[in-house]
Amino acid sequence: MNIAVCDDQPEVLDVVENMLREIPEVERVETYQDIRHMRDEFEDGKRPDVLIMDICHEYNTKIPETEERQEGIDYAYELNQKFPELQIIYLTGYTTRYSQHIFLKPVNLVGYLTKPVNADILEKLLKIAKERRAQEDEKRVTIMCRNQQQIFYLNEIWYLESSAHRTMIHTYENVQVCHDKISDMEERMGETFVRCHQSFLVNMKYIRRVEHDRFKLENGEEIPISKKRYMEARTRYFQYLEDAVS
Repeated sequence: MNIAVCDDQPEVLDVVENMLREIPEVERVETYQDIRHMRDEFEDGKRPDVLIMDICHEYNTKIPETEERQEGIDYAYELNQKFPELQIIYLTGYTTRYSQHIFLKPVNLVGYLTKPVNADILEKLLKIAKERRAQEDEKRVTIMCRNQQQIFYLNEIWYLESSAHRTMIHTYENVQVCHDKISDMEERMGETFVRCHQSFLVNMKYIRRVEHDRFKLENGEEIPISKKRYMEARTRYFQYLEDAVS
């Protein structure tokens, strides 16, 4: 596994990095003292399997406070919106300050480390992350886009849209185009996707609510529900919600 660690205390970074290098499952460790540096590398395409994030870490405290300045909990949430497969382990010296906050901005959370870091707990959390990753690998799909095979995690796909003999794959970041029929794609997307229209296949994870003849997504987009598929789509969605809370 590739691990990234972000903390504003260099001595903490050194300790955690040394612990990680003793764990057989860990292949690579990247450390960051500045969230901005890590953000730039994420935007350039560098993606760890697990991010260990200081929950109250701020941008360099020497710079003036601006609207851009974020705590670790904010940035972890922002990252997980873009990359749902990224697993997060929070790290903090404040054992009670953030115990409730972490549930207000939910992420793909593996666990919670307190300072000073316990090496045994760290290793156990990474074993959980490894097992989750193996399970998530089963929730991927390979699709030919622009003459290249691309791997998508099902969780990162918001919906598929059929238009002009092409299928557009809408994710948080962008839209990819493939030439597979949406009806063929439907069989590969799994149970979290519902066909609500001849031209739309939607990931129910990102549906906020049903509004008459359409689904309203978390990002504000609206997906039409055809009369033909109305009852089945609503039934599937409400069953999905029921299963999610049971």
